[in-house]
Amino acid sequence: MKATVVIAASAVVAAFTGCSGDGVVDARIVSRQTLQADLADRLAKEGDPVRSVACQRELIGRVGRTTRCDVAVAKGNDFELIVTVTRVDGATVDYEMSPALSQAQLEKAVAALVTANSSDHVDSVACESGLEGKVGDTVYCDVVAGGSKERRAVRVTEVTGLTMNFNLMAQ
Repeated sequence: MKATVVIAASAVVAAFTGCSGDGVVDARIVSRQTLQADLADRLAKEGDPVRSVACQRELIGRVGRTTRCDVAVAKGNDFELIVTVTRVDGATVDYEMSPALSQAQLEKAVAALVTANSSDHVDSVACESGLEGKVGDTVYCDVVAGGSKERRAVRVTEVTGLTMNFNLMAQ
């Protein structure tokens, strides 16, 4: 079984001037609120009306630092973005995003995929973790459907921009 998680049409690179809560410029931090607002705006411009964006924490302006943000879009296609700092120049923090699914989001996607491709009722899905949008990334899930339990591997097969394709295979 193959699934595609379409998150957005293209990768996004953004630049911010960070500010701390007391109004003093801190070039190393992009607040959660600023990041959430920018992500929602950029995704909406890509054509996906966004219901909500919730980042786990602020983005520290050091190359390689990351934060994760849960995104809910109007189509019910909920996903996670991994936001990574790519460059810091004075007060400007550049970042890029990559697709991911949290553990709960992956379990929901696996249940939907099994339901769509079989006549069995899915009772439960339990995955080891979430799935990052890196080709070859693999997560194992236990699926209880039709009265039997089966271990399935979820493997990312392709990532283009913020679109992630993955296969669901019986083990």
